[in-house]
Amino acid sequence: MSAVAVFHAEHAAHLQEALQAHHAGLPLFLGNPRWSEHDLAEAARQIPRGTIIKGNAPEPRGLGTCDWPKNWRGRVMIPTGGTGGKVKFVIHSGETLRAAALGLRDALVARGLSPILHGVTCTPPWHVSGFMPAIRARVTGGTHLVIDGRFGENAALPSVDLPTSGTKIISLVPAQLSRLLARAEGEAWLRAFDVILLGGSSVPAPLLAEIRTRRLPVFLTYGSTETAAACALCPPEKIWSGESVRGTPLPGVTFVTNADGVITIATSALGIGQWPDAPLESPWVSGDRGEVAADGSVKISGRADRVIITGGEKVDPARVEQALLATGLIKEALVLGMVDARWGEVVTACVIGPASAEAALRLACEALEPAARPRRYVFVPSMPTNASGKPDREAIAKLTA
Repeated sequence: MSAVAVFHAEHAAHLQEALQAHHAGLPLFLGNPRWSEHDLAEAARQIPRGTIIKGNAPEPRGLGTCDWPKNWRGRVMIPTGGTGGKVKFVIHSGETLRAAALGLRDALVARGLSPILHGVTCTPPWHVSGFMPAIRARVTGGTHLVIDGRFGENAALPSVDLPTSGTKIISLVPAQLSRLLARAEGEAWLRAFDVILLGGSSVPAPLLAEIRTRRLPVFLTYGSTETAAACALCPPEKIWSGESVRGTPLPGVTFVTNADGVITIATSALGIGQWPDAPLESPWVSGDRGEVAADGSVKISGRADRVIITGGEKVDPARVEQALLATGLIKEALVLGMVDARWGEVVTACVIGPASAEAALRLACEALEPAARPRRYVFVPSMPTNASGKPDREAIAKLTA
């Protein structure tokens, strides 16, 4: 038995190859063809030798585990990280993916919706949000399609031919929803779906206001690669009423905050571990700060680390700062994720140096992945610091707003 690693850039081809391998019970790595050369080389270092590559990626040269691949049937390694952070793969099994699909199904059935979940993939299928719609359809007997999620203003919106019976679901990131609502026919197109799952990054207030005004069937989601996508939902009626955004756990999910104020998650959909042999302990420490109410609902206040999530892509700001400083044109750099109506967060660089260096800095950052390249630059004579002498992030945020 050989493992398969899929790196097709075309979404439909990527998902077709991945599902074919998964249905055959073969160990499967989902690869991101948009990774930088550095990240692709790191993925090749991790993926075991002999793994069959589908698409364009370096030859695998990893060692695997002592029971590889015999005892890894049905395992799916879903990437997280990259885009400047270390490439990691979260290990899921058929059981954890099924648990995630059934958790969402049961939450929607409790609201009177059909247990048959139809869906479309319109985010990259190497992300958990693009892979899970197909798994949900398979588990619940639904239909699944792949569509172009770029929603270009000069292109016709894609046709979505799903059965009239069942629950029709689309998963979007805020940038996609904003793009659709900017089009005259966008709202009508969206209303063909019973459920709009919205996740991937924080949702800007103007977009929440649009959802409220139009009374769209948007469910804000909270989840991660480790939890096989959504593990909590904020239903439309709470958004429409202007209530505070809180996530209600899916059936079988429990949230608790630890002593550091970080959310921990217990769920049967939790991945088995991080490739190759680091187990995920339950409850899993998410890395997100927040608070849990007496009813079990959760409110997320931000990341405990510095990861920026822009348009659904994770960016490590430290690597962007290194690229800026390597030019020798500036003295200091601090990269932040600033709230943005389209992207959720936008990568912003606050630097000590002359404004005339901006063109050269932008050119240097062309070596980074598109999501990691700063969209905004702010030039300051000195970096604001707090009482302890560390960068004052709040003051810098005001400068970059």
